[in-house]
Amino acid sequence: MKKLLSILALALLTVGFYSCEAETDIQETEALFQQLDQNATDGTHSNDDDRTDGED
Repeated sequence: MKKLLSILALALLTVGFYSCEAETDIQETEALFQQLDQNATDGTHSNDDDRTDGED
């Protein structure tokens, strides 16, 4: 019974992976990343890093 449940769980997991597969193509994904890069940098650079290198 345990073996059957394990097999069914793997089958359900596999079906879940296929149902979550993206329906977009590569061009749409690349365009999205380019847009995110442009929005993130917005042409300006800032150094808001408050971390130190450990030497006080």
